[in-house]
Amino acid sequence: MTTTLTYFDARGRAEPIRLVLAYAGVPFEDRGLSHEQWAKAKAETPLGQLPYLVVGDADGERVIPQTMAIVRHLARANGLDGKDELERVAADVAAETALDARTAHSQLRFSPAWADEAAKAKFAAETVPAHLARLDKLIGDRTWFASSAPTYADLVAFDTLDRLVGAWPAILAGSPRLAAFVDRVRALPELASYLASRRPG
Repeated sequence: MTTTLTYFDARGRAEPIRLVLAYAGVPFEDRGLSHEQWAKAKAETPLGQLPYLVVGDADGERVIPQTMAIVRHLARANGLDGKDELERVAADVAAETALDARTAHSQLRFSPAWADEAAKAKFAAETVPAHLARLDKLIGDRTWFASSAPTYADLVAFDTLDRLVGAWPAILAGSPRLAAFVDRVRALPELASYLASRRPG
């Protein structure tokens, strides 16, 4: 079986996919396109968007677009979606809550306000804490969000929190349970090699 992930030469929206692939131990080709390459390749992609995943086996190739469709496909295929329906629902809720935070951050990150230090400080002080409070409520005193072992939701949540820490290094100072969670994910041996060599944020 072959697995090829195509995205820009950045972490971006493909990072949760890479984390799931790495944690599951699935070898994959990580194609990072320049914007010039993307302009030429766009018309040949499933939805005219990145990322997309190509999985090849004896029966041919499957092309899967949309970040979370890819993530959830890989989670199901590799037993990272929860052991039963209750865990699967908990994983979905945690992942969507993390994605809300990521979306809010991305809207700021790719707007003119990102160059405005006052706007960034206001976002960190007023918007981020509300998202962190929801994630903190979901994880509570548990090790992982949905199960006794990591699910895809933990990797999605890690990616979101890691992005926030990258922008504001002390952002988790008031959320010790989330800070400990991020440390636990970083310490997973299955991710050690990938985290040591991944693209800069």
